[in-house]
Amino acid sequence: MSSSTVSHKAAISADADNLAAEAARYALLRRIAPAIRHHMAGTLQPIGMISAILERRLQAPTPDMAVLRDSCKSISALSRTAAGASMNLISWVAPRENGIVLLEAGVEECVGMLSTDLAFRGFTLANRVAAADVNVSQVALRTVFTASLIALTDAAPAPASVLVTSDLTGDTARVCISVAAQEGASTAQDPRSYRDLGWDDVQALASAEQVSISHSANKVELGFLVLENSDLTV
Repeated sequence: MSSSTVSHKAAISADADNLAAEAARYALLRRIAPAIRHHMAGTLQPIGMISAILERRLQAPTPDMAVLRDSCKSISALSRTAAGASMNLISWVAPRENGIVLLEAGVEECVGMLSTDLAFRGFTLANRVAAADVNVSQVALRTVFTASLIALTDAAPAPASVLVTSDLTGDTARVCISVAAQEGASTAQDPRSYRDLGWDDVQALASAEQVSISHSANKVELGFLVLENSDLTV
């Protein structure tokens, strides 16, 4: 076989891997889109509430200017907070860069993103990750960990309990997600608006982000490369 044929086949294989990763990213975003919308609405709700109160106060015969000034300051502060939160939520869809994040904080963010969806589906989750000084790729954590959590719970008979733990082995931060059936619990509603995520989706994302993965019917183990601050991609 000529070298040009080998190179051509390698290029076709690489293109297929890239397409598989893009398809998996799209499927993941479709699954978390309701959660992103929910969190974004939550950041804007307080602004609407204070605006409504401010409007009623303005209709008073003699409005209290000090109170009105305080309300305006509150709206300004909440607007800045909402803008920052919204920019962070949009970065789930289009990351500005592949930065680093503390493993403990990053897992907490991903778990928080899915908490409402999991609760509606009958899952209870316990996060036991304790690695405040371990840095990993934020994009890898948001995609591979989140997709793994969704795929594992998609495959599990709800309701079930989910446990997330971690440990450090050399330059690899290992995150384990396991599910266990809950005896006697009632089945909750399933609000999924898109297809299940499969392990082929997760594997495509893991390969793209250089994350090691092994899984069974009720457990998945992920290996994230530990990064230093100097590894931050700007």
